[in-house]
Amino acid sequence: MDWDPRPSIRVGDEVRLDFRLKVQGDIRGFSPDQPTDDGGFQLHRRRAGIEGTLFERVTFQIERELRRGGPWRDVYANVEVAEAFELRAGKFKMPFGLEQTTSTTDLDFVNRTLGSQALTPAREVGVMAHGRAGRLLEYEAGLFRNDGENARLREPVFLLPDEVLTERSRSLAVRLVTTPWGRGGGARPRVGIALTSSTIPEGLNSLRGRSVFDTVFAPRMYVRGTRARVGLEGEWDPGPLGFRGEYIRVAEERVGQGLDDADLSDYIGRSWYASASWVVTGEEKAGGVRPERSLFQDGFGAIEVAARFEVLGFHSGSTGGPAFANPRADHVAPNEARVWTAGVNWYPNRWVRLQGNAMRETFENADRTPVPGDSTFWSGVLRMQVVL
Repeated sequence: MDWDPRPSIRVGDEVRLDFRLKVQGDIRGFSPDQPTDDGGFQLHRRRAGIEGTLFERVTFQIERELRRGGPWRDVYANVEVAEAFELRAGKFKMPFGLEQTTSTTDLDFVNRTLGSQALTPAREVGVMAHGRAGRLLEYEAGLFRNDGENARLREPVFLLPDEVLTERSRSLAVRLVTTPWGRGGGARPRVGIALTSSTIPEGLNSLRGRSVFDTVFAPRMYVRGTRARVGLEGEWDPGPLGFRGEYIRVAEERVGQGLDDADLSDYIGRSWYASASWVVTGEEKAGGVRPERSLFQDGFGAIEVAARFEVLGFHSGSTGGPAFANPRADHVAPNEARVWTAGVNWYPNRWVRLQGNAMRETFENADRTPVPGDSTFWSGVLRMQVVL
């Protein structure tokens, strides 16, 4: 039994089992006051899991929320067939989105960006091939049962007795990441591109935009056809500094969704963000901040400051004529949210982190906001995190 850095069982070099625990608790505040703000401490996440390695080539992970009816999170096995080719099967995150595929316990900010929450697929059941092709390129390519937890279908598909459902929402996803100037961990810039394609059954099944306040500012539209995502990403962690950026665009077809079954223009979601962070106490950013001198052990831990700007907007491909909010409109009234976030992270030791974020959110359309008529809102959150 080993307790560094977490409880582990090891049997020679053939078997390793690590027991994981993730707990996050938040205190949130909003201005103006919102019904979601009770001013108290809430456990945001409490997850337990096991991950390990068998015979050096097989790795696995099992993780679940510790609450009544809590969902299974990652449940998968991974086999290293060769250095350049591995296979993963089970439930895990689809290979799309730099921020979405980063664990919430490793993010620079309390919340993922609105775009990462709305436009990326997140976890799904499937199979994926991945590995490193040469020194400079990493690849991931998979086939998945549906289009991810963030894009679950909300409207049931009703069939007549003699009808057969021919439209499926199976997804293909591909991601390529390169380190143009050679290997070197986070000290060298990494850039990537990701694509997904899936089929959406007819209904109010489009993606939608939600604010920091968790209110809808871009509602669902009637869609049918192909949902196609493209994402561009970049990251660089030179020394104590960290830089992140990402652009995501999603186009959803609306075949036969207009009057007289006319085809409508695509419904388009677009987001981007840029962020920067600095570990004031000097620790390396790459691979996660690890305090050189922990609290109560001849030190104070590590301190990091960070800032981020993000945009999430929805609009239609058609921009001619009047714009309407009707879910069958060809020219959909656009709306966009912009958020500034400033944050401070304190790492007393390798297992504990305290985060504080202040956010300013503005909207393009003041009639579709958490408080119609107001376009600017403030919010703040304090989080305590323990990860073993």
